[in-house]
Amino acid sequence: MPGPSTPPPPQDDGKRIAFSWAALAAGIVAWFGSQQFGSNHAFAGCPSFSPLESLLLGLLALALIAGGAFLSLRIWRAGSVEEPRPFVALIGMLTSALLAVAIILQSAAGMIIPRCFA
Repeated sequence: MPGPSTPPPPQDDGKRIAFSWAALAAGIVAWFGSQQFGSNHAFAGCPSFSPLESLLLGLLALALIAGGAFLSLRIWRAGSVEEPRPFVALIGMLTSALLAVAIILQSAAGMIIPRCFA
């Protein structure tokens, strides 16, 4: 039984370039946003910060990573060895996977460590 198929990549060269970089850009933005907004909100709103907010912020960041990885996956699957775009897409997806682990651990820490700890 064949695996799930992804939609074909776009034919426009500008979109193909953007899609190949999508996973890397989305991963970096998601991790930066999760770390900055999560830590700033935890310290600035110490009495009112709840673990649920940390979880929701982490899930939002993971959704952004998944969206970027899906776009890059389309380029990687349709690419050839001679083009650099599939390689960039693969590097972006692997980097996004690493940043997703960081987001998961940061979200878990936000749920485990008690409020106003510092």
